Amino acid sequence: MTEGEIGGYRLVNQQIAATRCKTPAEVVSSLGAMQAQDYLGTLWAIGLRLPSATEKAVERAIEDRTIIRTWPLRSTLHFVTAADVHWFLELLGPRIISTTNLRHEQYGLDAAGVGAYPESTGQGFARSQQLTRDEVYSILGRAKISVEDQRGYHILWRMGVERLICFGARRGKQATFACWTKGTTSS
Repeated sequence: MTEGEIGGYRLVNQQIAATRCKTPAEVVSSLGAMQAQDYLGTLWAIGLRLPSATEKAVERAIEDRTIIRTWPLRSTLHFVTAADVHWFLELLGPRIISTTNLRHEQYGLDAAGVGAYPESTGQGFARSQQLTRDEVYSILGRAKISVEDQRGYHILWRMGVERLICFGARRGKQATFACWTKGTTSS
């Protein structure tokens, strides 16, 4: 096999050439997961694999939660389909959390505390509501939960890995967070 043939097979298998996918969820599913640290870059990567897709169509899949942006692998943001996200986090979440235990102990974070955060937010994480990071931090602050230093980010991360929240649709240029359950299949 030549280098050119190998490259051609890679383009086909990565759904870049001769894509068989029709929806953003099919693209993400065909790849297992797609790294999503760079949000706009990932929208482009999904759209590249759907020649007729628009940015709005890809974002609609995020709004509808057919694709979920969360931390299922290596503590790094990825898009995973709603059908796969639960088993990803159930399988990999405990290992990911164990690698951060020392840091989270420094911030006073544990599973029991994280489980209480959605209750602390009151109606903030109602199924239909999506909150920006600052809005979540404000609610946590009113509940006397510190988000100083990097603690707030680690709280959001831990809630995501614990399957309590996931990223929602963008509000302008702001990322939002949403209650986990809407649009995802239960584990």
